[in-house]
Amino acid sequence: MEIDYREFQNLFGQVNALISKYKKVNELTGENFNVFKILKLESSEVRMHSAFIAELLNPKGSHGQKDVFLKLFVKSFCFKGVEIDTGSCNVEIEKHVGFINDDRTEGGRIDIFISDKRNNHIIIENKIYAGDQYNQLMRYHQHSEHANILYLTLGGGEPNKNSYGILKDGEHFRCISYKNNIIEWLEECRKECAVLPIIRESITQYINLIKYLTNQTLNHTMQEELSEIIKNNLEASIAIHANIDKALDKISMEFGKDLEREFEKRNLNCYYSINFKERYTGIWISRPEWRYINIGFQFQSYDKDMIYGFCCKEHPRDHPIPEELRKILKALPYNSKKNNDWWSWFNDVEPSFKNWHDFNTWKKVIDGRMKSMIIEKTNFLLELVKDIEIL
Repeated sequence: MEIDYREFQNLFGQVNALISKYKKVNELTGENFNVFKILKLESSEVRMHSAFIAELLNPKGSHGQKDVFLKLFVKSFCFKGVEIDTGSCNVEIEKHVGFINDDRTEGGRIDIFISDKRNNHIIIENKIYAGDQYNQLMRYHQHSEHANILYLTLGGGEPNKNSYGILKDGEHFRCISYKNNIIEWLEECRKECAVLPIIRESITQYINLIKYLTNQTLNHTMQEELSEIIKNNLEASIAIHANIDKALDKISMEFGKDLEREFEKRNLNCYYSINFKERYTGIWISRPEWRYINIGFQFQSYDKDMIYGFCCKEHPRDHPIPEELRKILKALPYNSKKNNDWWSWFNDVEPSFKNWHDFNTWKKVIDGRMKSMIIEKTNFLLELVKDIEIL
């Protein structure tokens, strides 16, 4: 396909002008201001997302609207056909349902647990960034066989097979997303409190946060204008679309080679295996003498939700970490409560680095800030385990 280069110049010029225009609009309207982002709570599953959603769902919540929001939630998401008595519901966060047994079929902590006076249950497994635990949904089903189990993620993706085992999507659990389902529910909640400005604007701030996390922050009017530009420059737009993945892959591979060279200078093995067509790919770093673990930087989705920490070198069922080492790693400071068999210690990468579908993150890849972040966190992890001998 031969295209006059002036068509590309024209397209880029129009798009850049549109982006500049709406950046100014966002500044003037204050759309970029978000209290949750300012407080750096956007990636906190428990302290932010589970807490906010649970408060809205709680009939005794501080919002004072009784079970109005919970009724909307039950109507939208419950699928077992059991009538929930919303007025009597009790809502708990991080519900402890027993210690996890050896075969991991019982116990654990449920992110949000809702129960009514008839002993009907709603279980919400909230996955913003954390990975799945082995038999996790199986354990929750074992705890409450007839519960509406909702598997909530940013994009609505399915859990790992090792989490749900023989359970069936749509029969034993249901996948829902922040991107569509939760935003739609929140918008319904906002309508119910339109004359209550504090509650209404708090919900609005949270909706805007979710749109930021799910890459939906472009103004709707801008999307309409951008669609019109693309329609009028369709041939050039299709050519760009067909090659954008190749361009990003090239940047990624150059970045990976640079990282591998950098760690080689430090006498560390580095294996760069990021592939945006697959889930759970990442960067793996270790000392030559380490037998059981790598330092990992891994996406929990295709190009989003990067975590870092100490990960098994091989599948934990085939080559498990010694129990003594696992306990030592789990006890290290700053560990996530969501640590699991694969990740004895992990934490979230800062939001501005973790999602590679965002242009501002690619800027950090290109200008060296991503490399500096990975080196800094690797040094931090090496310092944490410098006195451990059985790695």
